[in-house]
Amino acid sequence: MNKPEFQNAIRVNHRGFLRESAKRFILAENKTDNDTFRVIFIDDVKYIPVLEGKMTPVYEGNNTYWIGDFSEIKRDGDYYIEAGSFRSRQFVIYDGAYDICKRVLLEYFTYQRCGHPLGWNGKCHTDDGIIAETGERVDLSGGYHQSCDLRKSPGGVSIGVLGMMRFAMKDRSEWGKILVGDEVRWALMYYVKTIQKNGAMYNTLNAPFGWDARIFYESPAPSSAQWNVTSILALGYEYFKDTDRAFADKCLELATRSYGYLMGDKRPTGVYKHPGKYPMGMDPDFFYNQCERDSTADLAYQICVSRDMYRITGREEYRANLEKALIKLLPNIKDGYILVRNGGHGGAVTASCSYTWLNAGILALCDAYEILGDSYGLKGKIIHALEEICEFADKSVFKNLQRVLFDEDLDEKTGHLNKTRRESEGELGRFKGYYYPTKELFEPSYSCYLGIFLAKGSKITGNKKYMAYAQYVADDLLGANLMDS
Repeated sequence: MNKPEFQNAIRVNHRGFLRESAKRFILAENKTDNDTFRVIFIDDVKYIPVLEGKMTPVYEGNNTYWIGDFSEIKRDGDYYIEAGSFRSRQFVIYDGAYDICKRVLLEYFTYQRCGHPLGWNGKCHTDDGIIAETGERVDLSGGYHQSCDLRKSPGGVSIGVLGMMRFAMKDRSEWGKILVGDEVRWALMYYVKTIQKNGAMYNTLNAPFGWDARIFYESPAPSSAQWNVTSILALGYEYFKDTDRAFADKCLELATRSYGYLMGDKRPTGVYKHPGKYPMGMDPDFFYNQCERDSTADLAYQICVSRDMYRITGREEYRANLEKALIKLLPNIKDGYILVRNGGHGGAVTASCSYTWLNAGILALCDAYEILGDSYGLKGKIIHALEEICEFADKSVFKNLQRVLFDEDLDEKTGHLNKTRRESEGELGRFKGYYYPTKELFEPSYSCYLGIFLAKGSKITGNKKYMAYAQYVADDLLGANLMDS
């Protein structure tokens, strides 16, 4: 069977570009023997060439790609690109280019609401939840389904909600004043219910069937989930303190109680042990083996959450806890990027995007730097991590980061990324029709994670190169449309 032709040879972020962002396109697979390209500005019914440039050939595997850069264009408007006999999809240059993406992602949360008319199953599970240990009924209704199913996983859902909260703190759009605020309130109304009087978070890590009330456990949720929720509640205070002070104070009260439990003596020691049967697919060795006090992941979480609590309250104890956690974490870092497991778990571990890590990992170094400055050589470690990531991204013409890094991707002796292994697998952007080869793993949440780190690192170092790599991640995820879908 012959390999089908690409529907569109020019790979460009057809979602659009911000005015000051890096801008480039990729022409795939020797489609032209002419190395020139033109960028066309669309002015009503007129098509005006505004830039002519030269493409640079890049060789990867048995393929040749052509890269064109048009970062110098900053004027708002609609554009397309011509290269040889090919024409790209239309795109915009505009500082609101990602607004539609933001709206779609926010509306996904609304669609996942549990027990609400706007959710995908309407007013379901309104009588959650039953406490397994006592049979008592406690109002734990609300929140979100996970992954369009019936679960309300404390870990999986809280990753998304934490991302939404961080977005909400930065959003300044007119539509966001109503829609974002409404979604944030819905999320927080559930999470204020989940913190028990002793500070532990109710656990609902199970596989519910049907529409009856879900089972919850007094036995605490995995610490990774509770760290996430602690930050969610703290950010809830910050979001509502000027518009609904009573609700904001409630969020901070619960965040403080939750933080105290996670740092206190009542929290269980050792590896997380589930009180019931694990749901299918939630392998505790993969998701929860770092959910123990002073593990690498736990220390990173302490840094991130202590940073939020200190920034919001100004209380010195949070700064002190952040510094103590950093001092414990630093011996588990090799060259600023690779984090080594401890607590009885041997080997190195990358900043994985599993349920344990999204709020932590190398982002903890950025949060520590924000509070402590260049104490403990943090800036050098951050720069080393940034350079490793950029060098790894350079192994693909698309400069994407969707290849998941597991322990086998690390050199056992040095802890460095195993670049030889990456090169032996060929280029990441290959196609067989309209899908990735099975050995190429597609993990967009990992790309988002490293994109955030690249953006933060660019701000910390003042080096725009890292922001350009962050843009490549955005191009890949939001609009380059590598699979031409």
